[in-house]
Formats: sequence, structure tokens, C-alpha cells
Amino acid sequence: MIYSVEQLAINDSFIAYCYEQDVEAMSYWNKYLAQHPEQLKTMQEAKELVLGLKTMLYKKQDELSADTSASHNTLYVVDHKATTINHENGRVRFLNGLKKWLPAASVILILMLPVLFLLSERNKLKIEKTAISQKIITETGMHKKVFLPDGTSVTLNAGSELSVSPTFGKKDRNVYLIGEGLFDVAHNKELPFVVHTDRYKVKALGTRFNVKCYMNDPTSETSLLEGKVQILVNGGAKDVVYKTLEVNQKFVIKNESDSIQTKEEVTAHVAPLAYDDANRNIETAWVNNFLIFEDMKLGEIKNILERRFDVEIVIKDSKLLDYRYTASFEKETIDEILEALQLSYPFSYKQKESKIILEK
Repeated sequence: MIYSVEQLAINDSFIAYCYEQDVEAMSYWNKYLAQHPEQLKTMQEAKELVLGLKTMLYKKQDELSADTSASHNTLYVVDHKATTINHENGRVRFLNGLKKWLPAASVILILMLPVLFLLSERNKLKIEKTAISQKIITETGMHKKVFLPDGTSVTLNAGSELSVSPTFGKKDRNVYLIGEGLFDVAHNKELPFVVHTDRYKVKALGTRFNVKCYMNDPTSETSLLEGKVQILVNGGAKDVVYKTLEVNQKFVIKNESDSIQTKEEVTAHVAPLAYDDANRNIETAWVNNFLIFEDMKLGEIKNILERRFDVEIVIKDSKLLDYRYTASFEKETIDEILEALQLSYPFSYKQKESKIILEK
């Protein structure tokens, strides 16, 4: 595939390559460049844009830090669609065109003038200045990247909500998540970063981890990629540490109807992170638009496909819910995915607009 500057600038794998954060991403793009040397100039321009954007955002945060009321009540959202469905031809179109910059205040417009000049005739990322107490919501079929005032970045998966404490950066660094997010936390030993979910909390000082806590999934989990995090549960008068995760470990807890009361009531375990045959981390594959199923029940796959493709899937026969599949997909349409799954355990399906019905 041949990429444009705009496509590369919103590709999460390419961004990780630019920041030299991910060995897999660096290996992929180095190999890609070896196969496509004509893309060198395009990749260089895209890298300058990615790094320039990060520098400008951090510079803005430094400027705002002098004004505590501004610095602790501002965050930035980079909003881009991950996938969308073209119902006319059944193909998935990956929306790689960058949206126009739409600053929410004149100060942001002035700050971004160099980037606007650089991208004059190109489509552009949409950066929004948003009240920190406001929820950031990603619809189904969408991803969003959020930059918090402390420099932390959060990539939100489809169907997610992120709320930030009004006292963020002053008294705490508390955020509240429903759905899934990949957190790259800025270091601050004075103010621990805490992700609140319905079932537990994740406490970190400066690290990189993924939290998945969709209400309709059978489990919630936290996967640690760098550093250390503590899993906190209700201990009565105060939270207690249930487990301290090491790199390449994940905490998995059942999503039961009742909220956790004590540490003893937690139904959970710690497991190693999973990787597929291509050495891709399964827990965070979604960031790069991969769907990887490892011995996964169809009932869980249903939830993932609904969020990914913005559809409703109804499974008529309850026996289908326990069918297990191992497969990986990237650019396939939902029809192609369902047809591939049929090859392992047969079922029939019919689709009318955005509703899909599965039967045995």
C-alpha cells in the first residue's frame, strides 16, 4: 500500500514508529521503507508533522501551566474515524484523510498557524479545546486520541467514554473510563495517575497500559506494556492493592452484576499478554485496526464486531454463543469476516441495513 502524508500522520503504528516507542512498529516501517524507497520523502514529511504536533501541544501545556485555571481545565482531542461501513458495496473504507483544523479559541488558532501553513492545501487533523470535566465519547466505528493537560495521551476505542476529574493536575490525576483506552501516562511521582472503572482502579506514576472495561463483555482487563501499575479494589475504609502488575502481564476480572465489596470477593486472575504468530500483541491490536481472536467465543466476537462496524448483531441460537474461533483480520469487511468464521463452525446469517441475524 502507498501512503500519503495525511494517512501516515493519523496511523497509530506510524506514530509509534516516529516516537520510537514500539519495536514492532519500528520493524514494520523500516521493512516497509526498504520495500518502498520511493516513500522516503513522504515518510519524512509525515514524521516531521507528527513530532511537530506533539511539540506544539506540549509547548501549549507549558504556557498554560502559568495559569492554573487554564492548565487544569483544558485537554485536546485528536478525532479520527477508525473504520466505517459502505453499505452499498459492503466494503470497509478506512478514512485516512485528515480533517481540517477547527480551533475552538483564537489562542489555539494562533498556536497552530505554523502547522496550518505547512499543511496549507492538505486535509488536517481536528484538534478541539474541551472542558476537562466534559466526557469524551467515541461512537461505534471510531477511535479518538486525547491529550490530557499533564502530557498523558489516551487512545480511545470504539464505544468508549472518558471523564477527567475537575481537580486533575491540582489535587489528583483521576480519570473515569467506560470502554477501552490505551494510556501513555506522563510521569509525576507527586500525583499518581488513577483510572477508575466500574470494577476496580488502576494506579500508575508514569507508564503505558491498556484498560478494557466494556459493560457488556464477560470480563474487564488491564494489560501492562511498560513500567508498573497497581490494581486497587475496595478494602472497606480505603482501597487496597490487589496486585502489582509487571510488564507483559494482564489483570482479568469477571464482570459480575454486583459491584466489588472487598478484596476477598474479587473473581480475577493475572495472565501473560498474548501474541499472535506475527508477534502482534493481541490486547492492543485494535489500536492499529487489527482484529485478532484467540480461542474466543462468538458471543465475545459479536460485541467486538458491533463496536468496530457500527452494526447490531442478533444471535438467534444460544448454542452459537459458545462457538470458539481463532483468526485475525485487518481490512476485511464484516461480510468477509463472517464468511471466514463460517468455515470453522458453520452458521447462517442475513443482513438488513445495519442489523445482522445469525442462526445455526
